[in-house]
Amino acid sequence: MIRLLSLLFLSATLYGQWTPGDVYREYIWTTPAGDGEAFLRVGGRYGYAEQVGKLPDSLQVGDQLVFPQALDLTAATHATLTFEKVLGHEDSRDLRVAVNGHTALSIPEPADVPEPQTEYMYHTDVTVEVPLAQLHAGHDNRFALTLDTAQRWGWPQNLFYAVILRVHYPSDTVSMPVIDYPDQMVPSSSYLYIKDVRAGDELADYVFIGHDVDWSGRGVQDRIHWQTHRGEPLQIIGRSTARSTRFAQRWNTEWLPTQEGFAVQARVLGADGKYRVGPPLRNLTLAPRPYTVAVYGGEAPRNWVTRSGAFEQSIQIDEDVETATALQVHWVSWSPCYSNGVFLNGHLIWDRTDDCYVFATHSPQYTGHDVHYLQSGENMLSTALTPLFRGEMVHGMEVQWPGMQLRVRYGK
Repeated sequence: MIRLLSLLFLSATLYGQWTPGDVYREYIWTTPAGDGEAFLRVGGRYGYAEQVGKLPDSLQVGDQLVFPQALDLTAATHATLTFEKVLGHEDSRDLRVAVNGHTALSIPEPADVPEPQTEYMYHTDVTVEVPLAQLHAGHDNRFALTLDTAQRWGWPQNLFYAVILRVHYPSDTVSMPVIDYPDQMVPSSSYLYIKDVRAGDELADYVFIGHDVDWSGRGVQDRIHWQTHRGEPLQIIGRSTARSTRFAQRWNTEWLPTQEGFAVQARVLGADGKYRVGPPLRNLTLAPRPYTVAVYGGEAPRNWVTRSGAFEQSIQIDEDVETATALQVHWVSWSPCYSNGVFLNGHLIWDRTDDCYVFATHSPQYTGHDVHYLQSGENMLSTALTPLFRGEMVHGMEVQWPGMQLRVRYGK
């Protein structure tokens, strides 16, 4: 169960939002909070371009979406656009973005989702470089998103919870945030701090680098665990705005999988409106504890939407489950109210509890009798077909790539 993760740092730039030394401003485009749909539809009969007037004028002009913030391009070195994307409908393809009327840029499918990616339900972020020459200093920056109009049942659609524009500036090594954490042995509960807080610093985000449940939609458990929802951090160690305590952040590692050689990292938002990404604090290890935790995953099936049928996912457990004492099941869904149950080795463990037509993360925890549903060897996690309602098809729950993941605690 113990993993050595020194090679992880060689691939850190693959998830380029957390490169040490980065200095950038973040401009987030998202739909108004609490006002109708929390996402943007692109393509098909309900696409934003076909529904002019649905969004406020400050966010949309015709088929153009507007960044409401004024851009600072002084001394900028490069810029990126990150898209919080839900596939939406299978076989939706050729997503493109045109910035300020320039030639459209192709937005690739996420590299970590199996090919053909357009056949898998996924919710992840995809980043493209934007030439600085396509941006305007100040206001009046617009972009347009388009999809291929063809789709096998006539309704191409992607959903977007946010579009994040990052403008990068030269690295400022003097003011990079350094985490204050004197112990290499990490207990089940402790606090992270920023060593030297600057005047006017507003907040600190802390992330884990190592082996754990992947909430990013990549299906990669060894990674920098940073992802967002509507532009805000999701499932990270935490965000602290407590400047008076040097941005103290409680770190609960009770369910952190057993491993060695992991790290933590921080970014801080300064008074100048720029984020600064500090160096990882590496070579951490867990303090001795009377139990171990393992995390498991397996390849999700294509087009996992419960209106289409029953689906199952195989997860292999090599440990002796007779010593298992607790179990967590983790997955990301869309429209979970239409679930018709989640089953572990044929036993119902979860039923619909959430809203319709929304993004959701799930982490039900089980002890006692339910843990005995686990098997050494192959385990099947499955969902049942969502039945018709009054003879009509309903949406169904989407289970997003990489499907379901397990954390299992062995021992006390």
